[in-house]
Amino acid sequence: MPFSEILDQSAATDYLQKSVLGHVPQALLFCGPSGVGKKKAALEFAKALNCLDPRARQTGDSCGLCAHCRAIERGTYGDVVLADFLYQARLELKGEPSDKDYEEELEKELAKQQRIKVDTIRDITAKSQQKSAAGGWKVFIVDEAQSMQAEAANALLKFIEEPPQKTVWILLTDKKAAMLKTILSRCQPLQFAPLPQATVEQLLREVAPQTQDPALAARYSQGSLTRALRAAQALDVMQTVPEGPAWPAAVAAALPRTMAAARQEAQAVLDVATLAAHRQWAAQPQALRRKQLQQILKKLENYKIAVTRNVSPALTVETALMSLDKAGVRIFD
Repeated sequence: MPFSEILDQSAATDYLQKSVLGHVPQALLFCGPSGVGKKKAALEFAKALNCLDPRARQTGDSCGLCAHCRAIERGTYGDVVLADFLYQARLELKGEPSDKDYEEELEKELAKQQRIKVDTIRDITAKSQQKSAAGGWKVFIVDEAQSMQAEAANALLKFIEEPPQKTVWILLTDKKAAMLKTILSRCQPLQFAPLPQATVEQLLREVAPQTQDPALAARYSQGSLTRALRAAQALDVMQTVPEGPAWPAAVAAALPRTMAAARQEAQAVLDVATLAAHRQWAAQPQALRRKQLQQILKKLENYKIAVTRNVSPALTVETALMSLDKAGVRIFD
């Protein structure tokens, strides 16, 4: 059954199945790291609430095969709205999907998205007041909810506090502490845990079979498929050149040419470097060596900040990897 496809989140999925069979909260807050199944769980919950198969509904689950389930999976079911950065980019983009350059312009617009804006919230709250097209449950999912502008969060408040009948709001966040307290007080929290390394490796093999070393990428994932994909990208860059004295410069030279892409890849490389240094720090019994590794970790955090500013990503990556090499921190061991 579809809920069983969400791996290693039984506490969360059990709660959702019981809610389908009993009381459905008017607003839910899915908390936990990115890439652990929050968005998938929200969509599976929407399927379970609207599934046409009575046998599946009796278990609090969905069949995954009926017209409603398939439409929700495709994103074409009018009563289920996933408001994420892609949804927002489409709202802001001038033009129609049939236009010649639409996909290219959409990609550019998507790269600009950083906050959920008040106009996006007004769009979906207006939809929440409309009559259900299918007569079932209306489900509104807001991804990256912690990024809502204050005006956007305030615009959402009254709608999650007093939603129409058979309407549920689901907010997804990996930074609960960044949410407005007024929003938190109106939502039922549901915690999602980091995934076991073996599960991340399994998922990585399924969604990115081209990954050179899934086990190594999973080791740098911190229990998140999203981070595993970023780590895999960084490791692929770092493994394109042989290790040696020129390795830091060669890795830096392999970064993408465009500034936006280079910054993103540089951040992924620095994340892997930080985790490698932290792992050695955690396993190090000698106080002097631990102090040295602490200094390296502080430098790496400064390098991460530098990449977001007007500093060359290639130069930052080269300097960071030279620091790691000098300190004897190994990434591939």
